[in-house]
Amino acid sequence: MRHLKSAFGVRWKMMFGRVLCLFNRHRPQRDKVAWDGFNYNSECVDCGKRIYRRQGGGWRAMRAPALDEKGAEAQ
Repeated sequence: MRHLKSAFGVRWKMMFGRVLCLFNRHRPQRDKVAWDGFNYNSECVDCGKRIYRRQGGGWRAMRAPALDEKGAEAQ
């Protein structure tokens, strides 16, 4: 019975985590958190996107850099 209870809990966390990702609320992979001198960065446990920790707390997906017509980052 204990095994079924823990398996249900894992599925619930995965399903709930995916819903949170849709609303840009992510959970970091704790062992992959790194400081880049400005923010903490990691990957989301549920969706795998690159995320950063906001100053007030909470993890959000990183925005892709804007590209110009040549494919280089816009300045």
